[in-house]
Amino acid sequence: MSQRPHIRPAVEGDQEQFLELFEELDAFHRQARPDVFGPPIVARRDFGLLLGSGSTILVADFPDHGLVGLITLCAKVIQASVVRDERMIVEINNLVVRTSARRRGIARLLLDAAREWSRAQGVSQIELSVWAFNEGAQTFYEAAGFETTTLRMAHSL
Repeated sequence: MSQRPHIRPAVEGDQEQFLELFEELDAFHRQARPDVFGPPIVARRDFGLLLGSGSTILVADFPDHGLVGLITLCAKVIQASVVRDERMIVEINNLVVRTSARRRGIARLLLDAAREWSRAQGVSQIELSVWAFNEGAQTFYEAAGFETTTLRMAHSL
């Protein structure tokens, strides 16, 4: 895997490899927060993102090794409030790179492709949320130019 992966839109035939990638992501979340994350219910995985013009899944594909990463994107309208006009954003819902393929610039390539896709949608801002325990992701996104704009907090009852 010394060359760069091909970044492309996902196709229906990628679904089995999606589940493998999501299982790595899910296992990381379950380990960090077992009180929040349970075993995945595969039926909840929405591969409908492949179909809509406002959503996509981009994959990092090595022809000889298969998919090593993916990023899911969704263009959405944020409704106006009394202090802010309505706006359109692209939200990164997931970005995952196989553990065995990390530290090779794949996440950066996927993020660059996400920026291109977002511009093609006529959107000028990408947003995402990161769990507080995921310091590696926070560091990656900050290095990529993202900045904290809100802090979401929770209190269990």
